[in-house]
Amino acid sequence: MGEAGHRETGLRREFLGSCALLLSGVVLGFITRTTGWTSGDLAAGAMVQSVRTAWLTSVAQALNASFRMVPGLLMTGILVGTLFVSGRRRAARLVLTVVTAGWIVSPVTKALVARPRPPAYLALVQKVDPGSFPSGHVCLTLSIVVAVVMACRHVWTGTGYLVVGCVVAGCVLVLAQMLARVYLGVHHPTDTLGSLLLSGGAIGLALSVRRPQP
Repeated sequence: MGEAGHRETGLRREFLGSCALLLSGVVLGFITRTTGWTSGDLAAGAMVQSVRTAWLTSVAQALNASFRMVPGLLMTGILVGTLFVSGRRRAARLVLTVVTAGWIVSPVTKALVARPRPPAYLALVQKVDPGSFPSGHVCLTLSIVVAVVMACRHVWTGTGYLVVGCVVAGCVLVLAQMLARVYLGVHHPTDTLGSLLLSGGAIGLALSVRRPQP
């Protein structure tokens, strides 16, 4: 099999794997609507919320504010614009593809699954939309992290340690956001886990279907 054949096989596997992640995320969303699963989620969430302190609440609120819609659009616009004006147009298109795919899957799945939020008395954040599964904040955070890492690979070619550093920092940020959503009482733990499946699958699917050209 030639190079083209290997590439086609790799893209096919990426496509199928991404579809499997998306399907798993949607199925998980419907499973979480069951009474028994919700009870377990509430118990797990209560463990996280039991360690609430003033400084942890400040950190969680900062993560909440930083990854809302407007800041998310600003971060994406700055990243895409910076890459575009610096002549890295392929990287700019790649970033836009990643963030769009990984973020848009959240409202679509929220509407499909329609899982209620945790009880309002648990929430430290007001004025949230009714859909609980998945977490839009986690979807956006993961999408931006993946986009930044992929942009770094284009910009910092040959400097692997910097890219690894971005990956590690990004993983910490995503995990912190997952815990913050549960800590603030606006999501169940499974909502945040489902976000990883859905955004990861959507990003992989978008990249396998449409590869930006140089």
